[in-house]
Amino acid sequence: MYKLLLVLASAQALKRPQRALAVRGGEIDPITVGKGVVLASGLYGAFDPKGNLDKYGIKAEAKGQAAGRCTAWMQIMFAAALNLDPESVHAQMMYHMLAVMVITEPMSEVFGAPKAPSVIWMAILGAVGYKTLDGSLNKWVATAIFLANGAQAFLAPDSICDMYGIKGANKIVKAMFSLMGGQMLCTGTYLGALLMDKSQSEAFAYAMAVNGLAAVKFALQDADDLKAPKSGPLAWAALSAGLAYKALN
Repeated sequence: MYKLLLVLASAQALKRPQRALAVRGGEIDPITVGKGVVLASGLYGAFDPKGNLDKYGIKAEAKGQAAGRCTAWMQIMFAAALNLDPESVHAQMMYHMLAVMVITEPMSEVFGAPKAPSVIWMAILGAVGYKTLDGSLNKWVATAIFLANGAQAFLAPDSICDMYGIKGANKIVKAMFSLMGGQMLCTGTYLGALLMDKSQSEAFAYAMAVNGLAAVKFALQDADDLKAPKSGPLAWAALSAGLAYKALN
C-alpha cells in the first residue's frame, strides 16, 4: 500500500505550479511529495480504516479501527499544516483541529468515552485560534497544544485512555494512539521550527525526521506486540528520512 501512496503522491506533485519546481532547478519539491504521501495515507485511513490496517498486517476490531481512523485524521492535519500559509498556519491549525474533533466525535461512542472533554477542547481550540489569528496570543500556545498532547499520546497512550475515559483499550488501540501522538508531534515540530525562524523547507525536514522516528518506534516496539510485519513502518521511516535529507540539501 505504501508503494501505491508513493505513486499517488508523485502524481500530485507533478500537478503543482511550476514555481515550486523551479526553486530546485526543475526537481520535484520534497514538501509537495511529502504532504501528498501523508495526505493520501490519511485519506485512505480515514475513509477505510479496516482496509488500511489490513495492508499493514493488522487485524483490528471496531475499537482498533476507530483508533486507526483518529490516527489517519492526524495525518491529514499534518498535511494541512504543510499546505497552509506559514504566516497564519498556527491559528488556522486550531480551527482545523476543532473541525476534526467535530468529525471524529462519534468515535467516542465506540470507546464508551464521555463527550465533555471533547466539548471543552473544542472551546479551547476555537478560543486559541481566534486569539492567535488576531495577534493577541503568542503562537507558541498553539504550538504547545500539538507538542504537549502529541508527546503524551506518543509516549504514554495508557494515560490518554485513562484521562479521557476510554474503556477496553487493547494493544491495537494503544498503538494507534501512539502513532496519532507521533503525527501531532510532526505538526508541532513544524510549527515550532517556523517560530524559530527556520525556513519552511527546514521546518518540513525536522517534522519528517520526527515522522521517521515515530515509524521506527512502531516497527521496533508495537509491530511485535501486534504480530504485524515491520516492512510498512520501516518503509515510512526510509521515505521520511529521504524527504528530510532532500529538503535540507
